[in-house]
Amino acid sequence: MLNEAAIPEPADSAPPVASPEMLDFYAIPLPPEQDPDELIKHRFLCRGGALLLVGQSGIGKSSFTIQCAVLWSLGREAFGLVPVGPLRILIVQAENDPGDMAEFRDGVLKGLDLKDEDCKGSVIKTVCEDSRTGAAFCSDVLQPLLEREQFDLVIVDPALAYLGGDANQQKDVSMFLRNCLNPVLHRARCGLVLVHHTNKPPQYQRNQEWQANDYAYAGSGSADWANWARAVLVIRTLGSFDYFELRAGKRGKRLRWKDKSGKASAFTKHIGHSQTGICWREVPDEEILSAPGIVDKANSRLGPKPPPVDDFMALFPHDYKNDPSEALLSAGQIQIAFRQRGWSKNHYSGMCDNAVAQGILAQTSGGGKGGKVLRGRPDMVEAYLRYKQEKGTILENVPIAKPPKKKKRTRKSKLSKSS
Repeated sequence: MLNEAAIPEPADSAPPVASPEMLDFYAIPLPPEQDPDELIKHRFLCRGGALLLVGQSGIGKSSFTIQCAVLWSLGREAFGLVPVGPLRILIVQAENDPGDMAEFRDGVLKGLDLKDEDCKGSVIKTVCEDSRTGAAFCSDVLQPLLEREQFDLVIVDPALAYLGGDANQQKDVSMFLRNCLNPVLHRARCGLVLVHHTNKPPQYQRNQEWQANDYAYAGSGSADWANWARAVLVIRTLGSFDYFELRAGKRGKRLRWKDKSGKASAFTKHIGHSQTGICWREVPDEEILSAPGIVDKANSRLGPKPPPVDDFMALFPHDYKNDPSEALLSAGQIQIAFRQRGWSKNHYSGMCDNAVAQGILAQTSGGGKGGKVLRGRPDMVEAYLRYKQEKGTILENVPIAKPPKKKKRTRKSKLSKSS
């Protein structure tokens, strides 16, 4: 009898996939200075890799990617993303008709003050595909396009139009990204910018304590969207229709963005819509601070501004009478001091990390009670450690009597006791 539930063999079996090349781990050479696989410096995005661009619906992700495409095709920097040279770019999108694309193009060219002669040599091709998804999109649409003409970078906008599955299910997401998209990118030796949406606002606004790499997971659905992507950028609303934050949620250190001092690494930029048309621009911090109606929803609980570093360091005593630990503060004590001064307690952790990085604050496990971390000025911490070594702690000098372990009652002992 035939098993009707069995999966039939395909009529034309696919050719066997070659086994991956085995490399001697210790013999792998470093990439050359002029790495032929590099697309966006400094190896932020390379051939065969993907950048996930995440943003809320309607904020202008399509126009943002088109503006990046125009600048990258000319070998120019776009919002701190520096191409290694002019890139040949293919845009595959599902939501904008030719009229929309023409408006985006003219708005970007006007906003950047680019003339026709400025764009000579720029290669950007675009197609609209809104019917095929999943494996069919990759094999029947994307692969033939990349075989027809050589491109350095392909922009797919938006991801959910082509997934062909449940964005929340890892098996669907992984199958599309890893088993369908990856082989096409590797075969064509091009990079990918995949445009993706955030979760709906109620869920997104609950993530009010996100920090650092947490933003890599701002995209809607399975965590594998971010896990698969080599790099992640997030365009985050500041509560305004005109001003936004561009955040490097993953691999951001490779962009080498710097803060105002030019010394510390930065992972965010303020960007906004141009007043002259469909175009984006970088916005100075001073303009953001003075702009009406800005509400930083994701960080509103932190308060308006952290305290100045000097005021923060004034919390820590300069001297001690007997025990040097009197010059150190625990996290709880710092939070109390913040509240007493009207500062938001949510800033204290970041202030501590920054002060430690600058070498003006040090920390140590202390007290002997619960192993809590104490923080203070470096000379105070050194004095405390010397004192601790000389005197020892209560826990070191007085052994703690441990309560005897209770014997587990077996079923046999329970029965004998009941009888």
